[in-house]
Amino acid sequence: MFQDERISRTFPTIPPLQLQLDQNCMSVSNTSAHQLFAPRPLRRCRSASPVPPLRPPIMSTERQNLLKKSWSRIPRQQFGKSVLQAFIQSSGIDRSLFVDTDTEQRHIKHFIDLVHSCIENLSDLETALKPWLDTIGRGHVGFKITAKHWEKFGESVLSTMSEWIGPGRNHKETIKAWMVLSSFLADRLSAASRIAAHSPMLTPRVQLLTGKSQFEWN
Repeated sequence: MFQDERISRTFPTIPPLQLQLDQNCMSVSNTSAHQLFAPRPLRRCRSASPVPPLRPPIMSTERQNLLKKSWSRIPRQQFGKSVLQAFIQSSGIDRSLFVDTDTEQRHIKHFIDLVHSCIENLSDLETALKPWLDTIGRGHVGFKITAKHWEKFGESVLSTMSEWIGPGRNHKETIKAWMVLSSFLADRLSAASRIAAHSPMLTPRVQLLTGKSQFEWN
């Protein structure tokens, strides 16, 4: 009796519930190491909302290539002079508006640079050319240049290019490509001039005369 009591004091009886918990802990300790690592994060599912489509260019890749090819063959200075001459004749504008030779040469350079910028940015004309076209269209309102004049400008670009595009398999498609581009220029410049006609802001005109941006005046 005394011996049993001594044994019970040395080794206390473990309750059944505690014994079960200890066995569970031992089972976990024997689990392989990789099972004890933090769980891998779940892969993020692709958003259900569709990605908005990119705005397609105003003309196909084939027509873009035709424009680039034909523009590379044009003598630039002669092109600018021809556009200016055609514009003055077709629009009925007073030539005295171009005060001197320097003014004419500056406009010839602007015509060349404008078309060249279009050719360089055919994949996204809207984004690349809009700030410049807005400045040109709005700035010329002070010189009494209206939407009908910009229509004549677009026609002058097209007629000048048509003279330099020789006959061939792609002649018709090349003319159509230049028709699209000249229409784009005329439409955007006309829209800018109509907006400026109802706006008191003269900053674009000052920019044209001085060659400075509006940020340089601040």
